Formats: sequence, structure tokens, C-alpha cells
Amino acid sequence: MNESPLLGVELTAELLNERLESYRVVREVGRGAMGIVFEAHQRGLERRVAVKVLPPNLSMRDRTVRRFLREAGAMGRLAHTNIVDVYQVGSHGSLHYFAMRFVDGPPLDLVLKAGVLGIGDVVQVGIDVASALAHAHSRGVLHRDVKPSNLLRDGERVVLTDFGLAKPMDSDDEDAMTESGDLVGTPLYMSPEQISGDSHGIDARSDVWGLGATLYELLIGRPPFSGGSAQAILNAILHRDPVLLRRQRADVPQDLEAVLLKCLEKDRNRRYSGAAGLHADLLAIQAGQSVSARPPRFFDPALRWSRRHPYQAAGVLIATLAFGAFVWKLQSSDQKRKDAVKEQQVAVSARKVAVSLQTMAIINMELLAATDQWSNAEGNNGLRLHALERVLNLQMVMPFDQYPEIAAQIMRVYARFSRELGNSEQAMADFNRLYGEGTSRMVLAMRGAMLEGLEKLPEALAVHQQRASLYPKSPESWLDGARVLYMIALRENSSSSGDPISAKRQFTRAVLLCDQALDRAVRALDANLAATVMIERARCLIALNQVDKAELDLRQALENDPARADARGLLEACKPKLDFEELVPPETIAVVPADAAQPDAAIAKPVASNQQKPATSPLKALADLPLIGRMNQSLEIDKKDLADAGKNLTSIYRGLRDVLRTAASGVPAAGAASDASKDAAPAGTNGNQ
Repeated sequence: MNESPLLGVELTAELLNERLESYRVVREVGRGAMGIVFEAHQRGLERRVAVKVLPPNLSMRDRTVRRFLREAGAMGRLAHTNIVDVYQVGSHGSLHYFAMRFVDGPPLDLVLKAGVLGIGDVVQVGIDVASALAHAHSRGVLHRDVKPSNLLRDGERVVLTDFGLAKPMDSDDEDAMTESGDLVGTPLYMSPEQISGDSHGIDARSDVWGLGATLYELLIGRPPFSGGSAQAILNAILHRDPVLLRRQRADVPQDLEAVLLKCLEKDRNRRYSGAAGLHADLLAIQAGQSVSARPPRFFDPALRWSRRHPYQAAGVLIATLAFGAFVWKLQSSDQKRKDAVKEQQVAVSARKVAVSLQTMAIINMELLAATDQWSNAEGNNGLRLHALERVLNLQMVMPFDQYPEIAAQIMRVYARFSRELGNSEQAMADFNRLYGEGTSRMVLAMRGAMLEGLEKLPEALAVHQQRASLYPKSPESWLDGARVLYMIALRENSSSSGDPISAKRQFTRAVLLCDQALDRAVRALDANLAATVMIERARCLIALNQVDKAELDLRQALENDPARADARGLLEACKPKLDFEELVPPETIAVVPADAAQPDAAIAKPVASNQQKPATSPLKALADLPLIGRMNQSLEIDKKDLADAGKNLTSIYRGLRDVLRTAASGVPAAGAASDASKDAAPAGTNGNQ
């Protein structure tokens, strides 16, 4: 080729304006190894363009000229919103150039100087560039130089540019385009197969590597592999693993880390097969869906090392097995000592369970006594204040975090007493002073219970909804919400200005919340809680006149917990003529002698369904339990007796709670049915109908 008349001349805007008649060149905007980019205006069309010109000193080599023209040809084959469009390719003597769309935004390597990008921004960059690469691959074009400086901000999107190292997938002239031993790409972002110099091993997966390394740098602020020299960088790419992203930036999602590590797999067969798969996973991250990439495991580095060094890995495995056999022998000689320690731990755990059951029994007994004292002290403020003091004492000494259900019930009783004394505002202020605006599960449960007791039902419902949103797997919040909706509906029914349609809607919403609570209780394998939920749902179904469904729930609840007096009472309300013997076998109903000094003299006797039951208060029934007479004498009690006593206390307490809760409504409370109710309204109706 003859020597260019421009050889040794510096390319300037003035010089190009003399040679390029179709363009008015304004200024130089960038310079790279394969060309200089100028901002210009295309005459006639008056559009803003970028003109890339091959420097005269490079145009002396045919191979360089062909590579420059191949870049223009590759970009001309593509038409994508995230790839810079090529408008024209031309030559003027030895001056070779092509014009493309002008992008005014900065390259991402300059953006990085201001700090790393946000997670959502990086994901969107990856989506844009992966979409562009997938389009290029589908048109048979490899970019081979994906890096931050080749990604430009174009408004809200990012565009891919500089296809100077692009190669058609179907081209076999690589040897003619590169010198022997040339490295194609930028070392910091080159894939292992690009470093090896095997042109036939470079495909779409090399571009996936480059994009993965670029996104890694946008998140952390530095490339995944670095070194003091180009050789050190290439050695790190071939032999080292990248540092996990989440160790360097805690807010990186696990799925995003898995996607980028898959892009940076040294074995290209373990990467995405193309940019389309990477694009799909990035879209899934943006939509909050699962990805195909597997999160990193702690032993993954060892697996990758063993693949690269199979013989050394075999030696390590043999040594590990030998050491394991040695350790196993040492452990087997110590097994008896460990078994003894385990038995001791089991005994200590059983002791803790027994103490916990006894504590629950005492708390239940004291709460029932305070409630009974309050109910029998109408007009006697002294006795009522004493009952309130007993509840306050329970608040002070009880470890709430160990007994959440009783903690909430104590708050309900305390709030109810305070309301009836006209002290609601002070009670709520004291609660806020003690517990603040905390959102822990315990504080929210107690706050909701306080608001229930103060009959601030809409506020209580809002608290239970907050609990359900913060702790969606907890069935108690859904159950408490259903109970509050039930009370709101009862208030609507009993009020002269109430709306029956609105009440029915609230009952229906309560049933739906019970369904959610039941699903979570079953998942938690909590049969007792599941029985409680079914009883609450049955109560709502009775109010909706769906007695058959309510009866099914109640029978299932009794199968889970036969001691539930509230379930038996509601079932009697569903079918007043139902024989009690259908619910519980006669031999399980015992008549307890009044003489507590001889508890073993209790004789199991059948109780006929029409037998007149003696009226007894919950406290009297509690005092008649054989366990109560022995409780203060010794803590060394039988755990089975203690568990039975706890169940009895719970059943009695629930019966009393239902009597208090439904006293204002016409729906009979659990355990409240008696022989005197034979002339009562049919099940599923209230007393006002």
C-alpha cells in the first residue's frame, strides 16, 4: 500500500471538515486503540452523529483496516435499542471512517468514579446489555470486549458500543486478523478461553463472562480479578476464584450473587450457554422470582479446585479418610460418657417442663380467682381494686416471653378491669410507657389484647393485621384478628343503629381469617391451637346460621382435645337435644368427691345426659381438683397429673372467658348450656330475634 499523505498528521476537527464533506465535525469526544471518535452533524439531515475515524498510522496495515471495517459491518448487521446504530461507512483516500448515532451519556467507567451503583440499577444494566448481546449472538456476532467503558448511559437505558474486536461466529479468518499469540480483549474482563488463545473455543459464553465481570465491578467498585501486572491478572483469572459478593456488600441479593458467579465459572460449560439465559435470570431477579443459577455453597471452592487438580484432590481425599477413621475410633471410646451426659440433659429438660406446667397452673388459677372476685364485687370498689391488684401482680412477676398466650389474656383482663373502673386512658398510657411502640411479636400481641379489653376494637384489629404482615407464619395473629372481627360483628348486631349486612360481612371475614390461622396451625403441628381455631370458626359459622359446618368443626376440635368445654357448649347450642354421651365416652366422666384429702377415692361413673348437674363455679371446680390440694406441699409431683390439671384449668378458664365474651350476645357461650335452656332460641339465632 502506498504511503498515506496523512501519515504523521494529527487528526483534528478542522482537518476532518476539509476531508468529510457530508459532516460538520464539532469536537473530539473519545480516543481508543482502534479509532478516534468525533461529535459531528450530518449535513442535509442535520442530525447529531458520532464519527469514528481510523488514525492514519493504523491505516497502513491491511489487517487493521479490515478489522476496522469489520467493526462497522458487525454493527450494521444489528438493530437493537441497546446497541448504537451505524448510519454510514466510508473512506476518503486513506481516511477510513463510519458514522453512528451519538450517545450523549457518559460511559459506565466514568460513572463508577462517583461510587458503586445501586442493586436495582445494576440489574437493569445487566438486563439491557444481556438483551443487546442476545440480539448480537442471534445475528452471528460476538462482541469479545464487554467492559464498563464500552457501555454508555443513554437516558434511562444503557447501550453497547465499540465492536472493534467483534467477530462473526461463522468466520474462520481469525488467524488473518490477529498476530500469532495476540490476546483478544481487555485483560481485566477476558474469559479463560480468550487468555488461552484458542480462537475456536471463544463463543457467546465469552461475552457472558465479560458481562458478569462488568456487573461485578459495578456492584463492588473493582473487577473480580486484579493484580499488579497484566500477567498477574491473567494468572488470577485462570487459577483463582472471585471473592463472594455478599462478603463485600451485604445488600447484594443471594440470587444476584449466584447469577454473577455462574457467569464467572472458569469451565465455560458451567456458564450460561448464551446471553439469553442470563437475560431471563436477571428479569426474574427484577420481578422477585426464582432463578436457574444455584446459590454458592461453602464447599464450592473445594470442588472447583478438585476439578482443576484431580490428582492432588485424590491424595487429599485419602488423607481425609484416614484421619476420619482415626477420629471415629477416638469418638467410639467416649460414647458411653456422652450417653450419660445426654440422659442427664433429658432429666433436666423434664424437670424444666414440670416446673413450667406448674407455673402455668398457678397463673391460671390466680387469673381465674381475680376474674371471679371482680364479677362478684359489683358495687364494692375495694374488692374490685384488690382484684385489679392481683392482675397487676401477675404482670410484674410473670415471664411474658415464656407464656405468650397467658400474657395476652392477662392484658385483656387488666384492660377490661381498667375500662370498667373508668381508667382506660391511664391503663393505655402505662402500657405505652412500659413497652413503647415496639413491633416484636410479644409486644404487638399484648397491645392488641389491651385494645380488645378496652373495647377499642378497630384499633385492636389494626394491630393484629400488623402482626400478620410482620409475622405471616404465626397463626395466633390471624386467630386474634378473627376474634376481634367477631366482636365487631356482635356489636353491629346488638346496636340499634347497626347494619345487619355489615355484621354478616364481618362474620364472613372472621371465617376467612380462621381459615388462614388453621392452615398455619396445621403446618406447625399444633393440635391444641388447631382445635382453638376450629372452635372460633364454628362460633362465626353459627352466627352466619351455617350450623352444619360449625358442628363439623366442633367435633373435629373435640377429637384433637376432648377436654375443651367451650367446644362442647357450642355443640350443645347447635343441637340442644344432642346426648352428651355422643361426645365423650361415659367412662371418661368422673364424679370427684368433695373430700380433697382422699383424691384416690374418685370413682369413674357414667353421667346420664338428662341427669341434673349441680351448679358449681369455676373456682369451686378448680378447688375440687385433686392436684390443687397437693400443689403447695411439694414440687415433686407427677408430670402426668400436672399436665391433666393444666388441661382442666385451661378448659375451665376458656369456659369462663366465653361466658364473659358472649354475655352481651344471644349466641350461647361454651359450657353455658343447661337443663334450664330447653326453651331457648334455636341454634344459630340470638336472643333478640
